[in-house]
Amino acid sequence: MSTANPNKLKVKDIITVVLLALINVVIFFASSVLYATPITIILMPVFFALLEGIVYFIIGTKVKKPGAILIYSIVRAIMGGYLPYIILFILSGVIAELLLWKMGYGNAKALTVSYVINQVLAAFGSTIIPYAIAAKAMAYQMVTDGRQDAILAASQMLQSWVSVALVAGVIVAAFIGAMIGKRIVKKHLAA
Repeated sequence: MSTANPNKLKVKDIITVVLLALINVVIFFASSVLYATPITIILMPVFFALLEGIVYFIIGTKVKKPGAILIYSIVRAIMGGYLPYIILFILSGVIAELLLWKMGYGNAKALTVSYVINQVLAAFGSTIIPYAIAAKAMAYQMVTDGRQDAILAASQMLQSWVSVALVAGVIVAAFIGAMIGKRIVKKHLAA
């Protein structure tokens, strides 16, 4: 007679979540070369919101256990390496866990809403805060690699209506990314 809780994360689940989270980290680092111009700096959160939904939905529908999305969020946060990003990404993981606990692990609506929240908070932590609020400190650090002018130009744009447009773009892209992730999971990974 087994007393193991089937809803508890197993080592295999944790390894799966971490490896999948690292796929999104690789996507992030590989595309970070696009941070070369002010426009691409601003558009990166939109790009990520379109792509990262696939991994998010794989984790959310295949692992379907409490803590999986939080572990994903912690891995992504730590790999981001910037304190506001870390805090906001972990916060998004806590919010996701609450939504999934309330609506059901693996629930597509909960995953969609939590993914949109995840991407909006990530955009604040990765782009709006460093480039609009803390841009001078960021630009000062980037003197050595020649990105200072691009950072200051992006900062100028983000301190206007562009921040609002960025958040709206991230919301739309995250919703589309969630739909792509949901469709791919449904088509290719149906259990």
